[in-house]
Amino acid sequence: MVAQAHTTTSICRATLRGLEGVEVRVARLQPEVERTGVSAQHLTTAVEGQLRQAGIPVLTAHEALTMPGRPSLSLHVHITPYAEGLPAYTISVALQQRVSLETDAALATVSTWSVGSTGRLGSARLSVIRNTVRDHVDQFISAYLSVNPRPTGRAAPSSTSPRRDLIRQVQ
Repeated sequence: MVAQAHTTTSICRATLRGLEGVEVRVARLQPEVERTGVSAQHLTTAVEGQLRQAGIPVLTAHEALTMPGRPSLSLHVHITPYAEGLPAYTISVALQQRVSLETDAALATVSTWSVGSTGRLGSARLSVIRNTVRDHVDQFISAYLSVNPRPTGRAAPSSTSPRRDLIRQVQ
């Protein structure tokens, strides 16, 4: 049984509008995950490839720091071993952005879009993890492209964005 949770409402999708790309961050993997044959480098490479194929720019850590909101797509994979039965897993993909809080204008990094799932791992642990990560990133790509449509024949967004212009006006 797999349980899935996501924040793909129209409000969450709207927070993706105008993003000029994302940095990919894979949380440190626990030894149980690495024993399945999955490494942080493999996951990073796979997610970055998926994003690039969809025409979403992948930012370096330095580039992300210069972008409004400092956008990063974070991936967490966790496995909980059980003495009896199959181990459980939790996988989440979330877009993290730096925002200004309405209450006191303090800056905070928050998740503005996310999807996650939990389930049990059978003997095909590696394929379950890879397929689940791929499915979650596909959901992010769909949400991103729903608010950032690409003109025909263009793979990258323009250097000016409504989001950047709005942030400059507010500042």
